[in-house]
Parts: sequence; C-alpha cells; structure tokens
Amino acid sequence: MLARTWSLFRARLAQARRAGWALPALVFHALLATLLALLVRDMLPPYPQAFFALTSALLFLALPLSSDLGALLRRDEGGEWIAALPCTERERSLARCLHLCALLFALTLALLVPFAVLAPPGAGVLARLALPLAGCGLALGLAALLIWVQQLLVARFVGLLVWLQTLSVVGVVVGLLALLGRLPELARLERDALPALPPAWFAGALAGGRVLPALLASAGALALLFLLPAPGESDASSARRSGRALDAWLRPLQRLAAARWVRPEERGAFELVSAALPREREFALRTLPLLGIPLAALGLGAFDRTPQQGDLLALLFCTVGVLLPVFLTHVPLSESARASWLLATAPIERGAVACGAAKALSVRYLVPGHLALGGVALALGEAGLVGRLWLPSLLGALLALFLLYPRCVRGLPLSTAPEELEAGLDWVGQVAAMATGMTLAAVLGNRFLTWPMGLAASGVLLGALRLAEGRLRAT
Repeated sequence: MLARTWSLFRARLAQARRAGWALPALVFHALLATLLALLVRDMLPPYPQAFFALTSALLFLALPLSSDLGALLRRDEGGEWIAALPCTERERSLARCLHLCALLFALTLALLVPFAVLAPPGAGVLARLALPLAGCGLALGLAALLIWVQQLLVARFVGLLVWLQTLSVVGVVVGLLALLGRLPELARLERDALPALPPAWFAGALAGGRVLPALLASAGALALLFLLPAPGESDASSARRSGRALDAWLRPLQRLAAARWVRPEERGAFELVSAALPREREFALRTLPLLGIPLAALGLGAFDRTPQQGDLLALLFCTVGVLLPVFLTHVPLSESARASWLLATAPIERGAVACGAAKALSVRYLVPGHLALGGVALALGEAGLVGRLWLPSLLGALLALFLLYPRCVRGLPLSTAPEELEAGLDWVGQVAAMATGMTLAAVLGNRFLTWPMGLAASGVLLGALRLAEGRLRAT
C-alpha cells in the first residue's frame, strides 16, 4: 500500500512541476516575507511578531489558493490515468492528500522561514523552529476551507465562486493594509487578547500557551483534506451561462471595434476569443479574482475621503497594466484544447491571430475596466482627474497589452489544456520596469498634467499603439 501510494504521489508531483508555477511562487513569497520581516523586526515583540507572521502568511496563501494553486487542486489532471492503475481508492485519496500538503507546506515555509530567521532578539530557538511548523498547521485549515468551497461550487455555480474568490482577494488586501497600519497597537497585543482568531491559537502555542486548540484544528483540517471529493468533470452549461449578462452590455462595443478597428484577417480570432475565452471556467477562476486588488483600493478610497484620494485614483488609472501579464499568460488556456486546430490550420498569419486576440482582450476587459474606473472617479467628484488622465491611461494600458502579448502568451489562444499551461519568466523584469514607470507616470500626471497636455500625450500614445500593433502583426 505504501509503495503504491508513494508512486502515485511522485507522479502527481511530476505533473505539478509541468505547470511551472512552483518556483516563481516560492521565490516571490520568500522575497515578500523577507521584506515584511525586516519591516516589523524592530517594532514587534516575539508574540506580536509571530501573530503578524502567521496572519500575513494566511492572507498571502489565500491568493494562490484562489488562482493557479487552486486550479491545480480543483482539477485532477491525471484522473483517467490514475483511475486505470491497479490501486485502491484509499491509496488514491492518500496520495492526493500528500500532494496537497506538499504544495501547501512549500509555500508556507517560503512565507514563514524569513520571519523565523529575522525574529526579534527575545525569541527563543525553539520558537523560531516551531513558527514554520505552526504555519503549516494553519495552512491546512485554510486550504481545507477554500478547497471544499471550490469543490462544492465549481460544478454548477461558477459565477458565485468567482465573486467569492474576488471578495476573498479584497479581504486579503484590506487585511494586510490593516495589519501594516496598526503596528503600534499590534506591538501591545497580549497572548489571550484575540481568542477567536486561529492565528492567535498557533501564536499562543509558540509563546507557551495552550497547544491543544492548534493541534485539534490541524488534525481536523488534515481529515477534511483526506476526505476531499474527487475533482468533477467540467460543467459546460455553467461555463456557457457565465458572462452572458455582460455580453449584452459589451455587444455594441464589440460591433464598433469589429467595424472600425479589427482587420478582416483578424476577425476570426477576434470573434473566437471574445466569445469563448470568458466562458472558459478555469480562465475565470484563475484571473478574475485578481480584480479584487483594484476593487479593494477603490473601496478604501471611497470610504476614506482624504487629500490623497486623487493620487489613489490616478494610480489605479495608470497601473491597470500591471495585472495584464496574469491575464495574458492564461489566454492559451482552454478545457477544449483539442479544438485548437481551428486556429492552427486557418489560412492566416500568426500575427493576425495575435492582433485579433489582443483586440478582443482590449474590448472585453481593458475598455470596460477603464470605463468603470472613470465612473467611480466621477462619482467621487474627480471630474478634473478623469478629463486629464482617463484617455492617456487607457491608451497606455492598450500599449502595454500589445507590447506584453508576444512575451506572455505562449501558443495560440485557447490551445492549451489547464494542466499543461506553463508560466514563463521572460517578462518579469520588463513588467517590474513597466510597473515602476506607470507608478511614476501616475504621480507626475496627477500633479502636473493639464487637459491640453493630456490630449498631446494621448496623441503620442496613439502613435506608439499603432506601431506596437504593426509590430505584433509582423511576428
């Protein structure tokens, strides 16, 4: 039994490595945790620092569980092959549980080892060693909750699941900002001050408190993961229903773009991506929840009327392109990848396919997103900001889309099965430079840009967009 379980576990890990998300995610989380640990090291005593570390790790783990890692755990990419092997259902469940735990523990260690190494001077050696272990127990509880919710809703209620995941991302952003904004109060936190929060249970166990609640929570979460139902097949009807209401609103914009912007040789890819990509269940579940980041920022700006509100809106206007690599990386994703021969054998150049897909993404996501941001800014009384920055920011986002498309999209649109999608790192440095440039442009534009200068900048960006479109068509 153990030998067969171990073989199944190794096979699952080998398939997980093909997805390509593991190393970038581990490096990113380790760097982020190191920055946070250095930030709070001289401000928090040992117990508050452990509480901060466990809470921030819990928040950051919710993001991959709602995106690529959640997709990896929702879908059993080797289900048919594993079902044909001479092994029992108990062995399959045990191997799957080990697979989940290995991925979770790797991410948790990447988040908490920097906090253990950079703990305050008063922290003991045992507390430093136990912090990553406590985080692994806490991660089991979070994973059991999120994955059970995903498994129960993914078959028939994809739209509801997308909204829940988007709200969870909003909660992550708001929670992290609340933690960082209340470090002085957190430094005075006592061990039994927050008995209802799971991070307090594990942090209290590290500080010499009761260990039983943390152990029981970890054991219960592990049992839930072991009892996790097998991933179900995709529900085509739910995928067709998702996005139907938005289609009616966007249809006039799509017709206008098809008549005035899309060339005849690009029309097929434009129509296919516009109609099919929003109905791909895995694309929606992996990418749309990340919209919770600007939604959280908008919510904070709406409820906190400060002189910096204009700066926040300008930053959102100009940095929408930072999320583009996530969307573009998933453009080849499709649960019906075998039908990609429709594009592969089409008598048109690959550059025309790329341009059609990029224009479909622009009309489907970028333009409606900027219209929504402009409406929010107008509702908050920032009409001057909209007049100065809205059009340049939209053209800048479109330019970023056409520049990033050949670097982030690997393959034809809708041509890769979810378990075979690979995330390359070729664009990481360029995206970091672009994010820095966009942030600087937002600050300078909000301070110094007038509406005549905005029109001039729009003309320059429009010319650059035409050049980028021609370059993409020639690829």
